[in-house]
Amino acid sequence: AGDQNLFTSVYPTLSQQLPIEPMEWRRSYGRAPKMIHLESNFVQFKEELLPKEGNKALLTFPFLHIYWTECCDTEVYKATVKDDLTKWQNILKAHSSVDWLIVVVENDAKKKNKTNILPRTSIVDKIRNDFCNKQSDRCVVLSDPLKDSSRTQESWNAFLTKLRTSLLMSFTKNLGKFEDDMRTLREKRTEPGWSFCDYFMVQEELAFVFEMLQQFEDALVQYDELDALFSQYVVNFGAGDGANWLTFFCEPVRSWNGLILRKPIDMEKRELIQRQEATLLDLRSYLFSRQCTLLLFLQRPWEVAQRALELLHSCVQELKLLEVSVPPGAPDCWVFLSCLEVLQRIEGCCDRVQIDSNVAHTVGLWSYATEKLKSLGYLCGLVSEEGPNSEDLNRIVDLLAGLGAERPETANTAQSPYKKLKEALSSVEAFEKHYLDLSHATIEMHTSVGRTRSARLVGKDLAEFYMRKKSPQKAEIYLQGALKNYLAEGWALPITHTRKQLAECQKHLGQTENYLQTSSLLASDHHLTEEERKYFCQEILSFASRQTDSTGQKIVLPLHCFAHLRDLHFTPSNAVVHVGGVLSVDITLCSQMPIPVRVEQIAINVHFSIEKNNYRKTAEWLTKHKMANGVITFPAETSPLPAAQNNLPALELYEMFERSPSDNSLNTTGIVCKNVHMLLRRQESGTALETPSGAALETPSGAALETPSGAALEGGAHALRCSDVTLEPGPNTITFRTQAKEPGTYTLRQLCA
Repeated sequence: AGDQNLFTSVYPTLSQQLPIEPMEWRRSYGRAPKMIHLESNFVQFKEELLPKEGNKALLTFPFLHIYWTECCDTEVYKATVKDDLTKWQNILKAHSSVDWLIVVVENDAKKKNKTNILPRTSIVDKIRNDFCNKQSDRCVVLSDPLKDSSRTQESWNAFLTKLRTSLLMSFTKNLGKFEDDMRTLREKRTEPGWSFCDYFMVQEELAFVFEMLQQFEDALVQYDELDALFSQYVVNFGAGDGANWLTFFCEPVRSWNGLILRKPIDMEKRELIQRQEATLLDLRSYLFSRQCTLLLFLQRPWEVAQRALELLHSCVQELKLLEVSVPPGAPDCWVFLSCLEVLQRIEGCCDRVQIDSNVAHTVGLWSYATEKLKSLGYLCGLVSEEGPNSEDLNRIVDLLAGLGAERPETANTAQSPYKKLKEALSSVEAFEKHYLDLSHATIEMHTSVGRTRSARLVGKDLAEFYMRKKSPQKAEIYLQGALKNYLAEGWALPITHTRKQLAECQKHLGQTENYLQTSSLLASDHHLTEEERKYFCQEILSFASRQTDSTGQKIVLPLHCFAHLRDLHFTPSNAVVHVGGVLSVDITLCSQMPIPVRVEQIAINVHFSIEKNNYRKTAEWLTKHKMANGVITFPAETSPLPAAQNNLPALELYEMFERSPSDNSLNTTGIVCKNVHMLLRRQESGTALETPSGAALETPSGAALETPSGAALEGGAHALRCSDVTLEPGPNTITFRTQAKEPGTYTLRQLCA
């Protein structure tokens, strides 16, 4: 307010000098002080610009009012300036505005031209007496602001310090009041009529203010709180506790054009939120775009990638929780476009070296984009042999319509997400090119950061694609890789599923022996139905009955192709197969524990010898041990051996108490063994379980057993093992079986669980 021409003359220097020196900003609630640079927007004083009662806008709030004058004539002061100041002060009081300054500018040139003037101090004193009461510092003197002198510079420094201090004090006070009002509004969220969209606008205003102060971390916290609040309401809705305002976000989705991250503020989506017309995807897109902008200001691009992946996964689930009506394929389009948008946004602010060294942060987005493009291809008939039918073509048209027109900021970008998706859905050939490029790039990235399992999972999807395209020779290597991974980690159901795919692949490739070996494993896989197991058993028997394969070559079936057939409740009718050389040992263990006990491994040591008359010696041994019906019984021990027989000392057990030194209350009690060093000495034993190297096969129950890899040596002990066995209370039957290549005597030497 005041002399506008005077202000205009000093404004360039004022706007340039004000932000240069940082100020320490101390905030309430024990928050750490920060150094900030103040930049201000100066607006000409008008009464209509003053905030009305109930207006919570921070961005347009006048934090400090300044009256400018260079009056040095007492008559002029009495005639005009004093009345103008009085009117200005009355308006401020009427609007409860208490933050103001009066600036008196001293100009030597004007003083020389005046004869009837008071000294400068007299004008300042009059203003202080008339308007400042006991707050004399509200009136500031600025001496010759346009001159280049040390006196002028000192005057500027003093004025700028006062201006910064007054501005910051007013801002801090009003900001605190705004935050209190915002908390009060948030606490009313359980009341009927509370609107999340209205509250969103209030808290975002606070975020904007922090952003203007370059306090990006504080601004980000505001959006994170809004994110968490909305997410909690969605979870509550899924649990049956829905808020009325949430119904706005349950409206059907008609646009799925992905995240927009190349604008600082997406005003179009912000206005939709303000008018309470935003869909779930609109709100999530806008909220993440603001978080992304602030994270990039904070130079944390890799956190953008991490947060984006979490957002995309959770948003797909939120659509289901809120039961939002979405056309099939629309979420896939939204996720695909969003993944590529995030990746391109990160690439735009990082150099190639940074991107290559942070692949671990971005590969998840590449993988998710690949998965969604695959889903779109299957949905739209772009993977089938015949290509898309009329229904598929209509679906493609509808999906592309939901993308809308391409945004102006990406219109000139050759490889924009919009162009990539539109091209991928345009033809079978284009889809195959984009899908293969994405898949191979994703596998390469996973491999480069040591994520072999993830690489093989993408490879398995690629194998399914190749099988659909009748290219089993390309699919086999990916299926083998996935199966190897599942076997190493013991994933039973994925093992079964992948073996079925591998069997189909091997059959198409004419790999007879590999196919029969895989079929034999599937024939005894209890994760398959009885009908499926019968099918693979029938496959083996039909190959055995044909004698030759399609090329006329004699079929040589290894014994392990039949090793699992005896467990099937299935009688072959079209072929007679003589299976020999199978060593099978059934062991019944009686568990006296009252509850099931999980045993990591049960192993039996079998001693094998090749000598003359071994059949006669075996018969003598069986007669000697009174074997009946092929069953040998070993009586259980009724009591453990006395300690003396094991040459072990008796246990020395004592009670142990620990009490609190302050109030003597009992903290800990227990039992300690005083002679543990005697009891746990290494015991020399000549009967330790031997573990020869061997090749692992599978038992029908999924347990692993080992067989000798080379020729059996006389006097050697061989271990058969079952892994991960649960012993139920009472008798348990465990079957060990392997291929016996040589006739001989097999003697059970040791059982170890």
